[in-house]
Amino acid sequence: MKKKKKKMFAELIEKYKGEGCEPRCKYFGECGGCMFQNIPYENQLLLKKEYVNSIFEGIFSIESVAPSTPYGYRSRMDMVTAFGKKGLRRAGSFRHVVDIETCEIMQNRSNEMYGTVRSLVEKIEDYDYLRHEGYLRYIVLRQARFTGEVMVNFVVSKPENRFGFTLYDFMEEVDSSSLILSEGLGDLNYGDIFQTLKKGFITESFDGIDFMITPNSFFQSNSEMALQMYRKILSLTRGKTLDLYSGVGSISLFAALAAESVTGVEVIQEAVDVAERNRENNEIENVSFICADAGEYVRENSGKFETLILDPPRSGMNPKMLKHINGMAPERIVYMSCNPVTCRDDLKMLEGYNVDFLQAYDMFPQTPHVETLTFLTRK
Repeated sequence: MKKKKKKMFAELIEKYKGEGCEPRCKYFGECGGCMFQNIPYENQLLLKKEYVNSIFEGIFSIESVAPSTPYGYRSRMDMVTAFGKKGLRRAGSFRHVVDIETCEIMQNRSNEMYGTVRSLVEKIEDYDYLRHEGYLRYIVLRQARFTGEVMVNFVVSKPENRFGFTLYDFMEEVDSSSLILSEGLGDLNYGDIFQTLKKGFITESFDGIDFMITPNSFFQSNSEMALQMYRKILSLTRGKTLDLYSGVGSISLFAALAAESVTGVEVIQEAVDVAERNRENNEIENVSFICADAGEYVRENSGKFETLILDPPRSGMNPKMLKHINGMAPERIVYMSCNPVTCRDDLKMLEGYNVDFLQAYDMFPQTPHVETLTFLTRK
């Protein structure tokens, strides 16, 4: 499947590249973060439209891909610190890191904070992830687009603070910072928070609803496009609603404005705790959050829901899960997906539904990735 997808994109790039355009990033072609900077943005949208239509052929056809701000959109960037370099991995090579001073798809204030902190930690031992030796593994930058708040976290291999007074002045500039422990052999950019250097969270705001973003919590990488999708989800939500894979509760709390009630189900306790704090901070009374495996919850709870909201990981949903959803038989299903292929495969297993709406959103400009939102109703 990966080879087939790679071949498809190679053909689409050749078709839509045209005369090309000048990449804004000096690392383009060496860094593996972007693939499309040499393709005019309007052609990137056409490319993704054709890709999505080829995936959903026979199911639904889209007329366009909702555009994003082409650069400066990312709310999160994980910079590897290894081999005396700080940046992103080389295109096609896990073993090499491209030393990056600034990133064109990262938001402006994050770039400023990164430029400052990368020089401050110059003498801090980095981590050789091939030999599994060293200390500092990642510098993780997160920025809330609509509030401008920036979080800078440091993923380290030992439960030690080796920074001393290095970051003392920097803490005045950043809104949140934590030390995160990742001491195993796996190349992980998350782990236990063993020291909060400042505050421990930032806040994003969508149409007046505020969301806490903590170091390990998932939040959409492009807030501008996520807000567009949330507004559409709101317009499709009715009655008693179940939100599976609810994370920190961002969709649940947003959809609550149109729902009779919302139940959010998430397997990670930390995310559920943050979701509950988000609910309390926004004084939203018709939402509850449950820490449980989504599949087990659906299997054990056959209560009637008018609306089911799905936002699963890239791998999509387990076939058993889809079987349980068929048994639950909600009137309406809203499916938000970051992987059109797994979304298509899941839709084929949802029995007795019409696909009434499908829209693609360019959540990740300059890359092959595209987000889709699908709306299904019972026949």
